[in-house]
Amino acid sequence: MEALVLYEEISQLLTLEGVVQKKGRRPVQSDLGCVENACMVVNADDNLIVWTGKGTDLPETYKNLAHRFSGKGQVWIPELVECHTHLIYGGTRHHDFALRCEGQTYQQIAAAGGGILTTMNATREAPPELLLEQAAKDLARFQKFGIGTLEIKTGYGLTLESELRALEVIRALSDQAAMILVPTFLPAHATPPEYKGRTDSYVDLICAEWLPEVAKTGLAKFFDVFVEDGYFSPQQAHKLFLCALDHGLKLKLHSDQFTSLGGTKLGIELGAFSIDHLDHISKEDIRAFGESNTVAVLLPGASLFTGTPYPPARALIDAGARVALSTDYNPGTCPSRNLPLMTTIACTQMKMTVPEAIAAVTYNAAAALDLEDRVGSLIAGKEFRVCTLDTDSYEALPYCFGELE
Repeated sequence: MEALVLYEEISQLLTLEGVVQKKGRRPVQSDLGCVENACMVVNADDNLIVWTGKGTDLPETYKNLAHRFSGKGQVWIPELVECHTHLIYGGTRHHDFALRCEGQTYQQIAAAGGGILTTMNATREAPPELLLEQAAKDLARFQKFGIGTLEIKTGYGLTLESELRALEVIRALSDQAAMILVPTFLPAHATPPEYKGRTDSYVDLICAEWLPEVAKTGLAKFFDVFVEDGYFSPQQAHKLFLCALDHGLKLKLHSDQFTSLGGTKLGIELGAFSIDHLDHISKEDIRAFGESNTVAVLLPGASLFTGTPYPPARALIDAGARVALSTDYNPGTCPSRNLPLMTTIACTQMKMTVPEAIAAVTYNAAAALDLEDRVGSLIAGKEFRVCTLDTDSYEALPYCFGELE
C-alpha cells in the first residue's frame, strides 16, 4: 500500500475503456469512458494503473492513502501516441516547398534531384552528435503537445553506415528520454543515387546485407517501405517484407500517397501493423481494412502541406477499419510536430467525429505500434501515462488548433 498513489478530484477523465473493448473500431462518445469527478490509483513502483472511477465509488481500501494529489480543474486523457515520424535528418527542405508553391509536383521535384535525396545528402554529412542534438530538441517540442510515445523512422541516409547511425541515435534518445520511442528501419525510402536505375540491385543489397546486420544489432522493431511510382513497387516491397519477417522485424508500409499501386493489398495480406497515407486508396482496399487488424494511419498534415487529397477517413471508419492519425513529421512534406492540430484537420476536412479523432491519437495509434496493451488508454493494468489539459472538456483538444495547454 505504501507504493500506491491516489489522484483525486480529476474534473474529467477519459479511460477509453469502450474503445479498447471494440479494438478501436467505429468509436463513439460512450466508448471514451468519460468519468466526471474521477479518481485514479497508481502503483508508483511499476507505474501501472490500479483503479479508475468516480470519486464517490473509490473503494474503502484506497481512501486513506498517504500519497495523494488533486487533479481539480483538469481534464485527463491518455498521453498522445505519435505513430509516424521521420525525425532523424539533416538540413531543411524549404526550397522544395517554394517549388511546389510555383506549381511543381512532389514527383517532379524528386526527379530533378530534390525531395528525399536533398535530405539524404545533408543527413549523410551530419555528424551523429548534431543529429542527436536536433532530434532531442524535436522530442522536447513533441512532448509539449502531450505526446508520450513516438515512432521514429530511418530512411534519410540510405547507406548501411548512415542508417545504422540513425538507429543508434534513436537508441541514445531512448536512453535519455522519458518518452517511449519506437525505432523503424526504412532503407527503402528512395533509391540512392549510386543505385540510380538499379533499384532491384538496391533491394537485393538490403536483403542480403543490411537486414541481417540490423537484425543482429537489435536496434529496430519495425521495417518499412515506400511503395509509390518512382520509388518501390509492390513486387520489390514483397521481397523486402519477406526478408524482414525472416529477420524478426514487424512490418509497416507507406502506400497510396500519390497513386494506388497495390501496396495496401500486399501490406494487409502480410499482416503489416499499419499502412500509412492512403490518400488514393481503392474501394476494394477500404473494405479489406475493415476485415483486418492492420491500422490505417492517416496523415492529414502531409495532405495539407503538399496540396493532395485528404485520405477517406469516413469511408475507412464506416467500413470498420482501425484508424489512427499522425503528423508524418519530416522536413519535406509535414514539418509539424503538432499532433493535436491533426485532429482539428481530421474533424474539419476529413469528417471525423471528436471521439474518432481522440481514439485515433491514443489507442489506435498505439495499436499501429503494437503497444495498445501498454499505452493509449487509462484502465487498470496500463501504464500511467497521462496528458493533462487545462480546460473543461476533452472536446477542446481538436477545437483549439493544438494550442491547448
